[in-house]
Amino acid sequence: MVFQNLHSIFRCSEVECGGLNREKTSQQGMEKYLRQEKVRFQQRTLDKIDAWSLQAADSDPLQCLLTEQWKQLVQVRDLLSEQINETEKKTANYLVKTPYVLLLSVKGINVVSAGELAGEAGPIEHYASATAINGRAGLYPSRYQSDEVDRSGTVAKNCNRRLRAACILVAKNLVKCHPYYRGLAAIWKKRGVVTVDSQCRMANRANRMVFQRVSGRQVWRGKGVDREYLLYKLREFHRTHGSDLEQTVADMNEAFAWLPKSTYESEAQSLAKLAKPKRRGATSIRDLLIPLLTRLGVRSGNTINSTSSEA
Repeated sequence: MVFQNLHSIFRCSEVECGGLNREKTSQQGMEKYLRQEKVRFQQRTLDKIDAWSLQAADSDPLQCLLTEQWKQLVQVRDLLSEQINETEKKTANYLVKTPYVLLLSVKGINVVSAGELAGEAGPIEHYASATAINGRAGLYPSRYQSDEVDRSGTVAKNCNRRLRAACILVAKNLVKCHPYYRGLAAIWKKRGVVTVDSQCRMANRANRMVFQRVSGRQVWRGKGVDREYLLYKLREFHRTHGSDLEQTVADMNEAFAWLPKSTYESEAQSLAKLAKPKRRGATSIRDLLIPLLTRLGVRSGNTINSTSSEA
């Protein structure tokens, strides 16, 4: 957010080779540009920038060259950010067509990490157990034995390294965001477990959970930690990525097919707030969510019908 604000301020200040154009870099000009770009700002920040511009030293002799360079770098960043954003939206579109989308119910796992794990692991039907995933990913220490020599080194070298990287990424996210796994990591750190070993242990445990959720078509439960609402989480992902409402609801409908019926009530309650009429502004999201809420069992008067006990 800080970089975006600075980026907008820099772009609104048109720098010429002869120096700053005082008329274009005035406080009013910056304020007008920021409002057009819908960037939040504080008036005192613009006051400081305006005061600094009055006392700023003379421009660098290479100002023209340096200005062109940072403008080009900003353009490169914008291009890469746009490509990453589009790639992540496509990842979400593929993810909702697989049972790996159920991992979104786990705190710390979102579309990117779940999609990367799904792409590298492949269909869950190819694995007999979580141990098979750990073995293919090489999440175990290497060991060398010869005569009287018995030496343990780092993690195994013969493995699918991309799958291991995806598993480690999920493990790191769980340690950062999930209370249960964060507590385990703290215990291991207190016992002096090295970082590589700790990450492998965490990935091993995480893969057991992943296998249970994906193969059993279940959402997160237990460990004294509430699960996150899958459809709401997916909707927030599309909102932050600027996806079309039609694409958002289409992906939510795809994800709905993987939900167990016992979760319909809780999922519907999280979405019902989005479907309420607004006092002002557009209400298209309400119209688009009505079919999905109907399938979840929401009726008029906020009554929710769900009699299934399927787990």
